[in-house]
Amino acid sequence: MKKLHLIIVCFWFFQPIIAKAKPVKGISDFDGGFKGVERITFECPVNNERNIQRSNDEFDGQQPKEKCWVDFHPTYLNVMNKQVINKKDVISFWQSPPQSGKCCASWNLIYKDVEGKNKILSMRKKEFPFPLTKRKLKILGTPSNIINRWLAQ
Repeated sequence: MKKLHLIIVCFWFFQPIIAKAKPVKGISDFDGGFKGVERITFECPVNNERNIQRSNDEFDGQQPKEKCWVDFHPTYLNVMNKQVINKKDVISFWQSPPQSGKCCASWNLIYKDVEGKNKILSMRKKEFPFPLTKRKLKILGTPSNIINRWLAQ
């Protein structure tokens, strides 16, 4: 009788492990891999030089909106072909939601530079005023999705 109880108890312990092995369709069956190169675009920091000389020697006070970008490769980040950050140098990641709903969601990575000092790579988007629609929420979630999958590899 004790052997039967022992078998039942062992079955109860192993049953959750067996259930965890199979993914649930539409819930836990998504591909979490990171293949190839994925890009995150964001607003560039403000440049104090706002005068642009046109071909007819007139100056325009408006600067065209420039998009900055970071390419996520499997083992490193390429920041606009100006900087390479190795994955092994990345310490942590956090996302800052828009504080007022009117400005600046940001995705931030702390990394060690070549001198061993901690630096922050901050990618900001300013295009998310309330009300947040499904489209805006998807745009907000995409950079986090890319960064988390990249870090998990």
